[in-house]
Amino acid sequence: MFCRVYCASCNGIDAITVTVEVDITPGVSFNLVGLPDVAVKESLQRISGALGHYGFKIPGKRILVNMAPANIKKEGSAFDLAIAVGLLYASGQIVRQDGQTEIYIERKLSGYIIMGELALDGSLRDFQGALAIAASARQMGFNACIFPRQTAMECIEIDDIDIFWADNIEGVIEILENDKQAEKHLCRKMPYKSNSETLELYDNDFAYIKGQDVAKRGLEIAAAGGHNILLSGSPGCGKTLLARSLSSIMPPMLKEEAVTTSKIHSVAGMLKGGSGLLRERPFRAPHHTASTTSLIGGGSNAMPGEISLAHNGVLFLDEFTEFPRHSIEVLRQPMEDGFVQISRVKKKVTYPCAFTLVAAMNPCPCGYYNTPGGRCTCSSSAIRKYQSKISGPILDRIDIQINLQPVPVREIKGGKLSERSADIAKRVEKARMIQHERYSGEKFTTNSRLPANLIAKYCPLGKQEEKLLKQIMERQSLSMRSYTRIIKIARTIADLSQSTNIEAEHIAGALCFRSEI
Repeated sequence: MFCRVYCASCNGIDAITVTVEVDITPGVSFNLVGLPDVAVKESLQRISGALGHYGFKIPGKRILVNMAPANIKKEGSAFDLAIAVGLLYASGQIVRQDGQTEIYIERKLSGYIIMGELALDGSLRDFQGALAIAASARQMGFNACIFPRQTAMECIEIDDIDIFWADNIEGVIEILENDKQAEKHLCRKMPYKSNSETLELYDNDFAYIKGQDVAKRGLEIAAAGGHNILLSGSPGCGKTLLARSLSSIMPPMLKEEAVTTSKIHSVAGMLKGGSGLLRERPFRAPHHTASTTSLIGGGSNAMPGEISLAHNGVLFLDEFTEFPRHSIEVLRQPMEDGFVQISRVKKKVTYPCAFTLVAAMNPCPCGYYNTPGGRCTCSSSAIRKYQSKISGPILDRIDIQINLQPVPVREIKGGKLSERSADIAKRVEKARMIQHERYSGEKFTTNSRLPANLIAKYCPLGKQEEKLLKQIMERQSLSMRSYTRIIKIARTIADLSQSTNIEAEHIAGALCFRSEI
């Protein structure tokens, strides 16, 4: 007897349908074809033990299992369940309990994605990428998915598709054979609610940061418009604390953003089972010894890197100049495009990576260049060499650049708290909503992602503003990229003040945050 069961394989954050074809004919043999890796080839032993635990068996006949399409390598153990179901149905061990024909089960199988790793006792183990597969399943024409329990809980907020959970192979058979039993395994859908509740004070709250008002304003603008920011200053002036406090003023994610971000974390195996979609924007802070592959993504399985895990969130690179120069330079294209393509000999994977970069660095090797007290011991050549680790093209892509000075003692001793993160977050959220409405018909939602060809449409300037910007461009010999980024920052400042037009004061404010290191 012949049978088809459907599963899927992740290709980036999208999924490709994999058809498991099982054909049982007279004879004695077992062949598994379709470019399977070692884990897939070993599935026969796991399936045999799992089925035997519940009184089923692999028939002693000629069995041919084909995994199509045959030109795509099948990796991992999540195909166990689909192969096992195909063997049971093709051998007549799955039947309708209400006496109806088996055609019903066949029709059911044609509309289901079935995946999970089998243990020897028949229980199901979780697998990576379930959220990405469930989100793509409806587009591929499927009505439902059957996953292990914890894996299924990842997908409870995905719309327009039914998600069934099962603890073991017996539960999967119940879903296929008996509609009443299947209802008990159906995950209850939960509407998405963003984590917009604000606390009185966060652990890393702007209220606890003494001084550094310019840097706080810069971070507020960065959060509101999704702009990249560089903080340069002496050790202990508050760079790291400021960067880590940025999460407390970031706006809540929209559902579309939460789905995309959660899909990336699901593919990477970093999504907690049962938690549904991510609520908080990711904050990634890789160490400066991180490899280029871990930052950009790749490896034999083309997994997402830190820049993709930070999608719709913050990528914090502390000790920016200590990162290998090559690792910094490969950020150029992702910072500009908002996605990264990882190419292998037989595979190309694209991951989104629209992150807000927050970089922190010292101004020189000793860290005290240009600070009061003349503590710097570095030569001018050493300072130039140190600062040249950050190339011009990278600096040109960082919208906001701020030089921090040590906080005066009189401000440190003051007991009064600064403005709370919760209050700043309200302004940031309002500015984001203005941008979301403005760009409702576009593929982007923030000022930082505004393409240069749409600057004139969404950021028109008056004569006075044009004249001011032209004078600054000529005086400082700025590039065209700097020109557009100044306008984008000015647009964000205008949004924060809820101004419809970009005024001269907004442009002047934007120029204050373009001080080169």
